[in-house]
Amino acid sequence: MKHTLLIAAFSLAGLGASLNAMAADGTITFEGVVNAKTCTLDTTTSNQTVVLPAVTTTALTGVGTVAGAQPFSLKATGCDAGAVAAAVFADGNNVDPTDGNLNNTFANGTDAQIGIYRQDGTTKINLASFGDSATYTATADASNNIVLSYVAKYIAKNATTKAGLLKTNIQYTMSYQ
Repeated sequence: MKHTLLIAAFSLAGLGASLNAMAADGTITFEGVVNAKTCTLDTTTSNQTVVLPAVTTTALTGVGTVAGAQPFSLKATGCDAGAVAAAVFADGNNVDPTDGNLNNTFANGTDAQIGIYRQDGTTKINLASFGDSATYTATADASNNIVLSYVAKYIAKNATTKAGLLKTNIQYTMSYQ
């Protein structure tokens, strides 16, 4: 009996040693946001489709030329007094890493891109830079609402722009302070 227990103990010790020697198969990364203030994202703006006006290919001649501005906004309600909000855009698969614009995901569509600008329509947000959008903030108004206003524009990716449909998207996370 002592001999059987001794063999079992050595077997378990060997199993434990082999488990410690195993290599990792991957990494799990956790991310999140802890907010100092609270707000509720207005459901009328949380998931939206921004329809840009139709433009001609001649309006987009030359790399980086822009046309067809369309304002849109994200709204938070029920904010704490003095709350500040920012929409942090994710630099996902649709973002061109070289220019920070949104690539067209519509098969056989135009080669034009979409750029997202701050409310002034001239300060472009580099979507390839994860934190660039976080620097654009708004503060709660007297009604405890926050509105982050943006402008979407077509941007020419190439010297001449191919005609066609355009569809793309981007995810975001609201951050409140």
